[in-house]
Amino acid sequence: MKSTLGLQTVLFIVVLACILHSGSSSSSSSPKVCVLKNCDWTSTTNACARYGRSNLCNRFKNSCAMRYESCVSSSSITYTAVSLSQCSGISVGSRGTCGGSSSSSSSSSSNVTPIIIRRG
Repeated sequence: MKSTLGLQTVLFIVVLACILHSGSSSSSSSPKVCVLKNCDWTSTTNACARYGRSNLCNRFKNSCAMRYESCVSSSSITYTAVSLSQCSGISVGSRGTCGGSSSSSSSSSSNVTPIIIRRG
């Protein structure tokens, strides 16, 4: 059963790569094939990932979907897995501002000087 699931995953990725490659008009580069081992595509345990160095997070249905999206990304910027609490308030399949507490966001905000506007 486990080898069948692995074979199905590999076939899915190869077929998807062929479809994406045939859809591109005059691309000189070869298609990117991503092989994800030990993936349970039926898992419903959400995963959260930060996009590059930005403060944008994306909530995925599971870690396999996250790893696949990071692999097939057309740019050199990829997703980095973060705590699911960073995706609080973001629905599955959507991108939003990372939330929760993290050491990187608190250290970058310590250098911020607030601007106070007084009226009247």
